[in-house]
Amino acid sequence: MKNIHTVLGPLPVDQMGLTLAHEHICCGDWSMRANFGPRFCPEEELLARAVDQVNRAKAAGVATIVDGTAINLGRDIHLLRQVSRLTGVNLVASSGFYDQDEPWLAGQSEAYLFDLLDGECKYGIAGTDSRPGIMKCAVGSHGLTATREKILRLTARVAVENHLPLFCHHEASTRLGPQILNLLCGEGMDPRRIILGHTGDSEDLDYILSLLDRGCWIGQDRWPYDGRFNTVANRLQVMVELKKRGYLDQVIVSQDLCVYLGFWEPMADTFAREALYEQADFTYLFQVVFPLLEQAGLTQAELRKLVTDNPQTFFAQ
Repeated sequence: MKNIHTVLGPLPVDQMGLTLAHEHICCGDWSMRANFGPRFCPEEELLARAVDQVNRAKAAGVATIVDGTAINLGRDIHLLRQVSRLTGVNLVASSGFYDQDEPWLAGQSEAYLFDLLDGECKYGIAGTDSRPGIMKCAVGSHGLTATREKILRLTARVAVENHLPLFCHHEASTRLGPQILNLLCGEGMDPRRIILGHTGDSEDLDYILSLLDRGCWIGQDRWPYDGRFNTVANRLQVMVELKKRGYLDQVIVSQDLCVYLGFWEPMADTFAREALYEQADFTYLFQVVFPLLEQAGLTQAELRKLVTDNPQTFFAQ
């Protein structure tokens, strides 16, 4: 049986159990953390909050969480290892770069950046023996810039070299999915090893089916942000159509939530609430979404497939 790399070592894919395939423990910019320390990110509070949130997911049956935090989104491998040890939940780290045209990405050669990513896939992240279990790249609303194309190409090559799957954040409104797939598959990626994240932000079935027919997976992974990226009602309608057309085997369902997301507000404001977004935490799928999907006609077996069988199939391929 194939193994997946978790932050605490290899895990047989068939032991992943119920899996949230795209979440975040912390997205906190390292330059802010380095310069402002606990004023920006009090470490002990963050760890306590992360353990609490992950334990809530564990109580709902979650056994594995894939952390989609790229290097330049503030990935913190030491925090991930601590949370996994304290909760017993398997955490999977990502390698790769998010959608920022930063000069230290724009100006560096593909060969040099490839070597950096390949090194942590082979030898471990930031001096630990934790190896990433998935590659991460991103194309935002400003589209496929020259830097983005370079990053996608080299990320795909790292994934192929290290036999890893790949998650690509993409803004469905740009309709750039086909071009993204062309770039990634042009470097040797099998579309069955690619998730086009946030495809669920669109209810355009023609666009969604054009991606699924290429053989990739799509991410229905922003359910709690009702009205910000799409509505829960629209997502439900799309899921019903995908069931009718026989595409549920290519859908990855998750929440894209974060214990602390440094984009929007100070940590103190986030922690004054029970969870990041309104009252949504890592159990939102099970408390809100799955009952609605069941009412819409999905069976218990199909719901289980979305969070157990599908992630295992994706990581085992």
